Amino acid sequence: MNGIGIKLRTAALWGFSALSLAGRAATAQAPARFDARLVPSVAVFAATAAVAVAPVLFASQLPHATCAPCDRSGLPFLDRGTVGAIRAFPATVSDAALFVTGAGAGLFLLRDARGEGAMAREDITVLAQAVSATWALTNWGKVLFHRPRPYRYTPDATAPPASADDGLSLPSGHTSAAFAAAFAYWSIQARRGRAGEHRQRIAALVLAAAATGVLRVAAREHFPTDVVAGAALGAAAGWAVPRLYPLRR
Repeated sequence: MNGIGIKLRTAALWGFSALSLAGRAATAQAPARFDARLVPSVAVFAATAAVAVAPVLFASQLPHATCAPCDRSGLPFLDRGTVGAIRAFPATVSDAALFVTGAGAGLFLLRDARGEGAMAREDITVLAQAVSATWALTNWGKVLFHRPRPYRYTPDATAPPASADDGLSLPSGHTSAAFAAAFAYWSIQARRGRAGEHRQRIAALVLAAAATGVLRVAAREHFPTDVVAGAALGAAAGWAVPRLYPLRR
């Protein structure tokens, strides 16, 4: 009888151990969810968007460069070779590169959600908030530095500029938004411990963001230092914003 009891107890322990391991495996496989509830998230996003739009709507009343032609002697050495008229083709391609980066990050998140509608909504909310926060920081940074764009240093530059945006070059908005999208995706996956699984997607997004910046310089819409500043700002905000959201199972 004692032998049978020992065997039963051993079998029970093995059974409980197997159930415990199965439960842990199921928990490990279930991705962590961001606590991005719809109502507060919409309010925060709306507030951030309003802050971002304000310097665009009131750009002519806010500080912006009006020199014509501007003095290139004060430019850093790295930026002097970028002075010139706008190149339309690289400018158009840079728009496409920005779209590819942002849309790619969104589509990757939708695919990662695997049909879980709530998870997809939460992830897209976090991504949108990261890009929106970057947009706000970028637009007010432009006002703070009110730097002329490269084509304002050419002899053909006229005063006053055609628009206030001509005198708002630093940092590059295209570059900051692209890097924000790429790094937000990276940060979301890193918080779930799945960045390694998605390293190819992350690399593709970062390369697309870098291409956006390079094309802005090639188009003579921005100086190299504008792009470097935009990349740093976008990467920092894109990485940080997903860290502000609590995770839940």
